[in-house]
Order: sequence, then C-alpha cells, then structure tokens
Amino acid sequence: MKHALLVVLAALLFPCALAAQSIVLINGKVFTADPAKPWAEAVAIDGKKITAVGTTDEIRAKANAKTRVIDLEGRVVIPGINDAHTHPGFGAPSFGLDLGFDPAWRDVQAALASAVDETPASMWITVTVGSAILSNPNVTAAHLEDVAPGRLVRLKGWTGHGEILSLAAMKALGVAADARDPQGGWFDRDTDGRVNGRMWEYAQFAADRRYAEMATDEELIDDYRQFAEDALRYGITSIQAMPGVSDKRFATTLAKARIPLRVRRIRFFDDAMTPAKGEPVKYILDGTPIEQNAALRVKYDTGRRESGRENFANIEPFVKSAAENGQPLLLHATGDKTIEAALNTIAKYPALQRPRIEHGDGLQRDLFPLVKQTGAVIVLNPSHFAFRDAFPDGQYAPARSLVKAGLPIAIGSDGPLNPFLNMMFAIVRNDRGNRDEALSREETIVAYTRGSAYAEFAEKEKGTIAPGMLADLAVLSQNIFEVRADELPATTSVLTIIDGKVVWSDLQEKPRPAAE
Repeated sequence: MKHALLVVLAALLFPCALAAQSIVLINGKVFTADPAKPWAEAVAIDGKKITAVGTTDEIRAKANAKTRVIDLEGRVVIPGINDAHTHPGFGAPSFGLDLGFDPAWRDVQAALASAVDETPASMWITVTVGSAILSNPNVTAAHLEDVAPGRLVRLKGWTGHGEILSLAAMKALGVAADARDPQGGWFDRDTDGRVNGRMWEYAQFAADRRYAEMATDEELIDDYRQFAEDALRYGITSIQAMPGVSDKRFATTLAKARIPLRVRRIRFFDDAMTPAKGEPVKYILDGTPIEQNAALRVKYDTGRRESGRENFANIEPFVKSAAENGQPLLLHATGDKTIEAALNTIAKYPALQRPRIEHGDGLQRDLFPLVKQTGAVIVLNPSHFAFRDAFPDGQYAPARSLVKAGLPIAIGSDGPLNPFLNMMFAIVRNDRGNRDEALSREETIVAYTRGSAYAEFAEKEKGTIAPGMLADLAVLSQNIFEVRADELPATTSVLTIIDGKVVWSDLQEKPRPAAE
C-alpha cells in the first residue's frame, strides 16, 4: 500500500488484515536512541515487540518462511517520533484567513470585507493575527462590527494567547459585556467598564473551549483522522495531546475515530480545575513574549508591559492538588519569573514525579539547580526558537546547555507538526548569530523519542530501538544525519510501524527470500 489513508482504513475496517507479524528490517542505518548501542544495521520484530537489533547477517538469520523481510537499501531508521506537546480537537468549522504572522489592521479590514461577501451569515470567520493587532487597544468588537456587521468574527493570536471577538461572536460564546475577569485571565474594557471584545489567557480559553465544542462528533473524528494521517506520514507514532474540546468528549470521539497513533490525553483549560486521580493535568501560568505577557525578572526592551504578567497570584493550590491526586503535572511557563515561581512551588512537593515545564523559553542558567532539584523535564518547542528576539538579551531557552548539564528535555511541536522542520529549527538556532545553544541532530532525535517517552513515564516501553521495546519506528525518505539543514523539512517516513503493524507505507519493496 502506498498511502496512509488506505493503510489506516484497512486497519479500521479489517483489523485482522494488519495484525502484528514477524518482520525483519535489514541493510539499514538504524539510529536506536539507545546510548548503550546507538547505531545498528537491522531490526527484528515479532508481534508488538522488538526482539533483536544488530547487523544484517545477525538479524537475517532470525527470519523464517513466514517472516516479512524488508530490505531498507541503506535507509535511515529511527524510533517513532513522540510529539510531547500537540493540540488536536480544535475542529470547529470556520472560514480561516491567514494573512501572515503580523498583519496590519488595514489588511485585516480588507480581508474581512472580502470574507463577508464570500461567506454565509452563519459562518464563523477566523483571522490569524500577531502583535500589531493584539497590542492595538483600538481594535475592539465595535470596530469589527463596523467592518463585518453582525458577523461571527474571531481575531486570534497565532501564539494561542490573545483574542478579539466581534459583538456577535461574544454573544454566541457567552461572553457578556458585564462579565467578570475569571481566575487566570482578564478582559479589556471600554471607558464604562464593559468588555470590549479583547480577551486574554483564561478569559480567552473559556471562549475557545465553547467554540471548539461547537464541532460535531463527525467533524472531530475527521479532524483526528486527518491529523493521524499527517502524523504517520512524518513517522510520528505517539502524541501527547492537549485538546480543544473537553477531556470527556475528546476521549469518546477519539475512540470512535480509531486512529492507530498512541495518544496520551492531558487535561487542561477548565478540565484542569477538577482533580482527576492519576490523570495528567496542565496549567497555563503566563502568556508569550509576542504579546509581552510572558513574566520576566527584567523589563522588556520596549512595549506596553514592563515585565509581563503571571496569570495566577498563587499556583500552590494547583501544585498541591496534583501531588495529592497523583496527577503528573505540566506547567506552561514561558518567562523566567514564571519558571522560577513554578520551580520553587514544585520544590515544596517532593511527591510530584517528573513535573514538566512546557516551553521554558525564558529559562535561565541560574535556575538549573532548581530544575535538577525538582526533577523537572523541560519540554522544548523548536519552532519557538525563531522568535528569540521577542525576549530581551539573555532571556532565551538554553537547549544545548540543558543537555550539557544532564537535565532531561523532550520536544513537542506546539506549532508546525513536521518533526524535521522542527529539527531544522533546533540545529540552526537564530539567536542573533549565536549557535551555542543549537542541538545536534542526534540530540534532537533523542529528545523527540527517548526524551518524550521519559516525559510521559514510558521510557521502559518506547522511545528507543532495543530488544523488548514496543515496535514503534519509522523508516525515513532521506538521511537526516547527512542532508543539508534546509533539506530536512522535506523528510517523510516511507514506512511507519506501530505495535509491530505497518500503519503507513510509501515503500516499494522488492521480493526477497527469508534467508540467503
């Protein structure tokens, strides 16, 4: 089979047809991510597990008449990518306008005017915007009403932090003009103290949750299946998901979708406020430097906020609840002030195991001892590296320094899904000419596989290609350890295996005997 959709549908409709089998992969360049044996030539799989890793001759000798023998012809094999930070489940229908990272208000006005003419009155219109719009207090629901009268319009910051609703959108999402600021978030207001459509953090997240819930089950299922197809094509075998819809609805619709990806559900938004024993939980403690809501210990170079702001005055109730309920804790913390406060609070609760700092973009080296003391895992997002200049000098994620200090890191996309685009961002840092914090290619893949497995307490079953581990791996279209950095984003998986089953194939196999 050549296409992921065919493989996935076969698995859905005829589960026995793609049952795990005995497979050997020979004549390859196998990067195992196992420090005890980082490279090999061949892999043997029996059922759901890897049974042997070694030379082609060693592995070929284990094949029999029923074994599927795949000659890799020198291709690179890696453990299945584990994306530690993804956001599926935002599948509500909308007419989307992407005008670039930071469109001007005049461009947004023109695009909205055209969209109004092209779409029915019942359709939502979503425009992706950046700091030029979010930092402009004069762009409000009233202004959107002038441009798109009566229409359901969302101007949504591309970072996911900051949003402006039209009057009709406010009504549809239950945002009252006299609404109070919720815990962890706030509204901008007019001179009469009424909500003017501009919303931030948990004020926005509540509206985002209501918007996501407008999707039908069928739309969500289609969204998951498309997401899975894209992921499998990149060799992604596991995702750690923070969905747009509620945890309960995500679980039920995901089960109906029957995608082959391994999915770890993480509770956040309003779900995080209700304790659930043993289930991972995430809290968002600040914004990003793009809208200058990441909380820093120094002042921003310019801008309306001197040093950003933290969403919560006291996070200890959240941390304590996670410790008492045995919930793995994830804290979105971007600015160094927020990270310091998070680590100091976590340090009071030694029962917490492997707490995670999501993003950690502003992490500073003086906080490394706290990272080590708490056992925290730093989940990096390489697509963020390109926006280093949004921080003042010296305020940026020291990825390479974390590795050199022996501190655990994982990688999640939180943006473009393509892991090889993110790999390019990781190995070619845009830090005002400073490459000292660039990761090597091997370090990037380790963080994306073994590191991400460690972040979800699964390193004993996946994340490396070694005997006894789950047979999750990807055969790549090109040698990611040798091609130019700018060629990395073109990489795909020609063969993706999960649980010993081929779930994506674009590989032209040549018939070969089991033994020669």
